[in-house]
Amino acid sequence: MARRGWILGSAVVILALAAGLSAGPAQRARIRVGYIPTDSMAAVFIAAERYLPQEGFEVELVRLPSGAEILSQVALGQLQVGGGALGAAAFNAINEGLPVKFVASLHNGFLEDYFTVRRAVWGSEINRIAQLRGKPVAVNARGVVTEYLMDRALRLDGISIEDVDLKTMPFPDMVPALETGAIWAGIVSEPFPTIAEERGVGIRPLRKPPGAKPIPFTFIFWNTAWAERNPRLAQRFMVAYLRAGRDLALDNGWRREDNMQLMAKYTGASLEIIRKARPHHLDPNLAVDVRQLEDQQRFYMRRGLLRYRDPIPIERVFDFTHLRQAIRELGRK
Repeated sequence: MARRGWILGSAVVILALAAGLSAGPAQRARIRVGYIPTDSMAAVFIAAERYLPQEGFEVELVRLPSGAEILSQVALGQLQVGGGALGAAAFNAINEGLPVKFVASLHNGFLEDYFTVRRAVWGSEINRIAQLRGKPVAVNARGVVTEYLMDRALRLDGISIEDVDLKTMPFPDMVPALETGAIWAGIVSEPFPTIAEERGVGIRPLRKPPGAKPIPFTFIFWNTAWAERNPRLAQRFMVAYLRAGRDLALDNGWRREDNMQLMAKYTGASLEIIRKARPHHLDPNLAVDVRQLEDQQRFYMRRGLLRYRDPIPIERVFDFTHLRQAIRELGRK
């Protein structure tokens, strides 16, 4: 009897091992996603850590200095997906038929949360924006939404981007530049303006007007050749990304402890700074107010950054097919 039991037990073990070997681990789809180290990319961090692995992806997050660089690598197929602003490079890429489409919102925000002035001069050497005329001010790259925002900030007091000494540098470098006086102002993305305030080297002097609506700043875009070759993967990516976006957009998600820990991990800022940083904005259905983007296209055209003469319809830039399907799958919020 004992021998019979041993034989049955061994058979069960052998069958179980055989079943395990035959099933094997499912092959995961590798995907490279470009990001810059600001907490405005939080939905990308959450998707990469929380939901894309559940959908069968092996994710490589690739850190780059600007959205324009990410866009370039997505267009070349070196990255499959990226996040960044709809800048001049993106408009030119779309107009020239490069394989890139913008597919969902990444974050919206208010100018007042980004425009940062050197604390050592504000209230002493200068006390109004117009006095930045001729002074060094910074954005993270030319032809991107930060340059557009700097122009909007300057025009609040009657000057424009042509009236200042425009510099470019990554967001993390703007904090020491404000401290040393290398720049007098900048469009700085969180958590770096909060770091500047905490160190006493920066101040955000603008206040939001009543009823102000957030401006669409950044978006998710992907290589269309990759999406067309892999329609199922593109759809699973979008479902994962929509889940990640809702983790921020709903239930005060920008203040969720586990979400803030991911922001700290990828920005290099301390968790204490992330807790103090001003939250961004994201629609739970990742909707994009495309009408506000027409003004950005006209700005880049005035700056001579677009390689075409007549504005292209904003609808050509976006493809929300996969987003709409993901909303049908998960339900509209």
